[in-house]
Amino acid sequence: MRRIQTGVIAVCLAAALLSGCAGSSAQSTASSTAASSAAASSISTTAVSANYDGGSGTQEDPYQINSVDSLLTFASNVNDGSQGGYAGVSFKLTSDLDLSGVEWAPIGNMNDMETHSTLFLGSFDGNGHTISNLNYTSDVYNCGAGLFGVSCGEVKNLTLENATVTVTEGTSMAIGGVVGYNMGSVDNVTLKGDSTITGNNCVGGIVGGNNNSITNCTVEGATVVVIGDNHFTDQIIQADVAECGGLVGIGGCLEMMDTITNCTADVTIESENGGHAIGGLCGYAGTHSNPDICLETEGFSTKNYPSVIDNCNVTVNIKANGATHVGGLVGTGLYYYGEETVFKITNCSVKGSIDGAVTPGTVAGRAEGSTIESCTADVTIDENAGTEQVGTTTQMYESADQ
Repeated sequence: MRRIQTGVIAVCLAAALLSGCAGSSAQSTASSTAASSAAASSISTTAVSANYDGGSGTQEDPYQINSVDSLLTFASNVNDGSQGGYAGVSFKLTSDLDLSGVEWAPIGNMNDMETHSTLFLGSFDGNGHTISNLNYTSDVYNCGAGLFGVSCGEVKNLTLENATVTVTEGTSMAIGGVVGYNMGSVDNVTLKGDSTITGNNCVGGIVGGNNNSITNCTVEGATVVVIGDNHFTDQIIQADVAECGGLVGIGGCLEMMDTITNCTADVTIESENGGHAIGGLCGYAGTHSNPDICLETEGFSTKNYPSVIDNCNVTVNIKANGATHVGGLVGTGLYYYGEETVFKITNCSVKGSIDGAVTPGTVAGRAEGSTIESCTADVTIDENAGTEQVGTTTQMYESADQ
């Protein structure tokens, strides 16, 4: 049976998932990723603490970051693998930081997929502070770009303001403002101000790609721009190459996800070339019905079936001429090992507009096997009042020219 899925799992995350970091918190990650834990245990606490502004790195006494220089040190120490991804180590932001003029490198990457030392495996607590004026622009391949590139740990209590993340290389994926690819947890995070996130596949305001939990997050007035299209060759679709797959306010491709709860998004979505799987909350969503398939083939087990999207409120303006599977909240499920992933949307609301889409729904573009309960929608479709919560589609993937 042919498997069609996003390259976020198929191409660049298989080794990371096999490490055991997917679906874990920062603390459980340390115990489940033996190689990274071993690397972390060999770190000289005295040498590391000298690079920060206080603290010892424990959960009770986290390392403190109160300057741009300390944040850059933190990023460098994750990305060069010297600290084993900071598995089991805690950080706390102790002041607002302005990154104007800073040449940024996203925190966490996949350069070391043997011991996973370059993934972020710790806990980062923004402590209610704001990081402003992040600017990351790249024309080379990225799998995970944003403030954090790839996180298997915990990112929480943080505001990102006036962020620009732009990745123009066509096969790149998992592009977000705060976390490019989240395999841990993101909680109580806000993206606001004049923020623009641009990419080809799995593009989101706060998170690009995700297979764990996103809770209590807010996007205020961000613009998400997609540069891909959905002109599929011979109707055999690989959703990670040359098409838009997952364009979102909160998160892009939320495949094999756990939950999205208590999130709010106010976002403008622009896709000049069409696109596929576009939603005000998320583009792709859902969970495979058989956790054993995920465990045996990708190294992690799904938690909820169907995955839960609850108590989320979205205001969205989608401009996507020729795009398919477009919804006010969710674009569609992902075709994964022979079936479409399934989601359950409850107690959510959406208002705004969808213009130019081929197969739009006020709540979901496609929701095969999924459930929508106790949701309200006040969405115009091509300037007319939308009446159907779910778009009328016949294909798992649809080309703009079908």
